[in-house]
Amino acid sequence: MPFIEIHQSGPDIPDGVYPVTLVDIKGPKTVTAQRGPKAGQDIDLLDWEFAVDDGPHEGVVISATTSTASGPRSKMYAYLTALFNGVAPAIGAKFEKTDLNGRRALATIKKDDGGWLRIENLGAMPAAMLSQRVAAMTGAPVAVDGAPAPAAAVSQPLREAVAAGAQASDLPF
Repeated sequence: MPFIEIHQSGPDIPDGVYPVTLVDIKGPKTVTAQRGPKAGQDIDLLDWEFAVDDGPHEGVVISATTSTASGPRSKMYAYLTALFNGVAPAIGAKFEKTDLNGRRALATIKKDDGGWLRIENLGAMPAAMLSQRVAAMTGAPVAVDGAPAPAAAVSQPLREAVAAGAQASDLPF
């Protein structure tokens, strides 16, 4: 076995859109901006770690970085909106990591020039995909030909799952 072997920059995943689950948020960490309008200034960053949660690349973790800015025009605000199924958080809302970890979204993933995976966009998970995940976890029926499953049929298995000790983090919403 060689002492040093050169590998690619990151996991080998084709560019595309993947369902992901937020598994951790690290930071904040302070860095000095190297370019752009804030070059030379210290800024605080958060590292968001998302795991691909379906398909042949399931379990691959992709990191994304945001500043700690949380206003409606920030990248963090867009991430929170995606993680809450497209519903923008109210001004003044507060979250703990435990409120966010386990939430799902759709990530548009693209390799940069160095071969590293980047999340180009994070979007809300469509309701149909969420209902399929709930159905898989609870045995509830899913929509057929675009018609929603009866509410009573969905709510009973969900109530049973909660009664059996399912935690909110076990559910995809």
